[in-house]
Amino acid sequence: MPNKETSQTYIGTTQAAFRLHLSVQRVRKLAIEGRIKGAFREGGRWKIPVSASGMPKISSKKKGPKGRWRIHKQEIMNYIHVNQAKIRSNRKHDTCHPVISVKMGQKTVLCNEVKIPGVGRLIYDQEKRRAQAPSF
Repeated sequence: MPNKETSQTYIGTTQAAFRLHLSVQRVRKLAIEGRIKGAFREGGRWKIPVSASGMPKISSKKKGPKGRWRIHKQEIMNYIHVNQAKIRSNRKHDTCHPVISVKMGQKTVLCNEVKIPGVGRLIYDQEKRRAQAPSF
């Protein structure tokens, strides 16, 4: 339906929803928020102008404040792993490669001794080539 004053074509919310691949309810919400450029209500119905390409113009919305649902810092899990295959390899080849790996998030550290705060320490004795449990 061409408008005589501006010679612009207007469509309803159903046609706009079809062209924009949105639901009719979403198009109405965008029109109420004023995000569809040139849209207005006439006789209880929305009149949405279309551009030369046949598509309504929708303005982008500025993002609001960041959510506060996760403001506490996430703790990184730490794991201590004793590599038995490396112990067997050390025995077989008479080497002293580190056998304990400490995993802290994405970071991995290889060592022969780990001090655990408040508990004790875990040691791989290089002479005896065996892992000793923490002494309390």
